[in-house]
Amino acid sequence: MRHHIAIFCQVVDNYGDIGFCWRLARQLVLDYAQQVTLWVDDFASFQKICGSLDLAQAVQAVEGVSIRHW
Repeated sequence: MRHHIAIFCQVVDNYGDIGFCWRLARQLVLDYAQQVTLWVDDFASFQKICGSLDLAQAVQAVEGVSIRHW
């Protein structure tokens, strides 16, 4: 059964929080075939660990994960 999962990430410190959320989102998509939306409040910090993230786009998909600016 496929679910739509929303993950909200507030970037607080040195990328541990966004790193964890990003790995979880990708794993849910790749290993469990779930639909995942990752909401992130700080795209600039996120881009440092996900180089394909486009800072100009508030909504985008990367590696099967829907990413939205929060």
